This record gives sequence, C-alpha cells and structure tokens, in this order.
Amino acid sequence: MTQRLSIRDLENLSGIKAHTIRIWEKRYELFDPLRTPTNIRTYDSSDLKKLLNIVSVLKSGMKIGKATSLTDEELCDEIEFIATTNSETSNEILINDFLISTLKCDISLFEELYSKSVSLIGIEKTIEDILYPLLVKIGMLWTVSKLQPAQEHFTSQMIRQKLFSAIDALPQPRSDERYLLFLPEGENHEIGMLYGYYLIKKSGRECLYLGPSVPIKGVLESVKNASSTHIVIQFITSRTNDTINNYLIDVSELFHSQKVYLSGVGIDQIPETKHNNLRLLSGLKDLRKLL
Repeated sequence: MTQRLSIRDLENLSGIKAHTIRIWEKRYELFDPLRTPTNIRTYDSSDLKKLLNIVSVLKSGMKIGKATSLTDEELCDEIEFIATTNSETSNEILINDFLISTLKCDISLFEELYSKSVSLIGIEKTIEDILYPLLVKIGMLWTVSKLQPAQEHFTSQMIRQKLFSAIDALPQPRSDERYLLFLPEGENHEIGMLYGYYLIKKSGRECLYLGPSVPIKGVLESVKNASSTHIVIQFITSRTNDTINNYLIDVSELFHSQKVYLSGVGIDQIPETKHNNLRLLSGLKDLRKLL
C-alpha cells in the first residue's frame, strides 16, 4: 500500500503552503482527508493529483473558486486544453502525472505518458525537461521518507529501460573516435551516463559502455581491446578532494594516451591543469560542445 502523504508533503510537491491548503479544504471542500488517531490529516495519490491539477489551472489564470467548483471530468478537460496551448505548463502536467505513476507503481500509466511525451517533444526533451525534473521531485519525497525505495526503483528502472531502448534503436556507427564510458567503483546510479551514451552514439561516434561500479584497474584492458580514444567517467556521490585527486592520478597514468573527460559531484573543485590529458565536463552543454 502506498504510504499516505502529510499536508507538508502536499506543500513540498505542489508549492502551495499548508496553511492555504487547509483554507481551500475548509472553504471549498477540496479534500476529505483521512485522519490519524491523533487527528493529523493524511492524503493519498488522488488527492495529490487533484491539487497538482488545480495548481496548473490556477497558473493558466483561472480563479480558485472556479477551479474548485469543477468536477473531476471538467478539471481533466481543462488540463488537456492547457497542455495543448502552453508548453511550459504542459511539461509540469506531464511531470505531475509521472509522479502519480511512481506513487502507484503503474507501468501502464508510465508507458502511456512516456509515449505521449516522446511524440510531442521527442526523446531528448522528454529526458531533460520531464524525466530529470521528475527524478528531482522523487528525490525530495525519498529524502523525507514519503516514498518507498521500491517506488523510486520503479521509476529509475523504467527510465533505464527507455534509455537502453533508445540507444539500441540507433544505428551502430563506425568512426575514428571511440568512446568508452563507465562509472567508478561504488557508483551505481547510471541514468545520467546512459543518456550521455545515447548522445554520443547518436552523434556518430563508436561507444562502449562498461556499466556502473567498475574497478579502474580492470578498465585498461578494455581500453586497449576497443582501441578507445576517449574515456568518459562520472561521479555521482560526494567524495573528499583527496579521494578524487588520488583517483585522477590513477586515471591520468593509466590512460595517458587517451582523452579523458570527467563530470559529476566534486569534479569542479579539482584544477584540471594538474593532469594534461584530463578535461572537465560541467554538464550536458559541455558534452554537446564536445560532440
């Protein structure tokens, strides 16, 4: 069963203050929340969806009195209309619906939303403008223990599947530039790297992805066998500067004949001039420039 949400959770996810939600609840009978034995309001995913939809119609100019008077069907009609006329609000609506699919672990809803988004704005904008902000929202819920690990894993795995499918759908390129990608030992969150893999392969470069949590000593043989010319490494979790410096020394020595690109947490604190063959990527903009 999905863990119920508090009014603070609704505030964090909708941007509407808890005090305002209470007023709307009382004045417009917006919700009929369950209460704990200690009289604390609790809400479910349908309450959250309704609130998020109301926020969307308010942003489009509708007054709260009118918005709360709409039936569920009328509210959905308004959302559909907004989605076709306002691209920014349309993105917010999609993100909200993906969040609901996460809370419910609803595969059919996720698939429907993904197909809809890709058909409207394409794979890259879906990843960058919809799914990445979704993961940020999910992270917010997870950190306050309002999302079960299985729910977070549900959406992460769905996104991974979509990225692998998108990568596999690209033609296999042949090029003089051969990229090798991996996450360092202990790093397991690979969605960002998978998207980088997609962009590199799409650009026409050969690309080999070794996966997450790869011991650096074992990479050298793969680099030689694949005749790799470029290596991309990404850090996701925080590490001390000393740890990163020592890692970069190993990288620079092992891959002295390759161009090595590094991105992620803490990398921007390391002066790249210390290692002539290492370069820093601050984000997707830098990666696109490279390609």
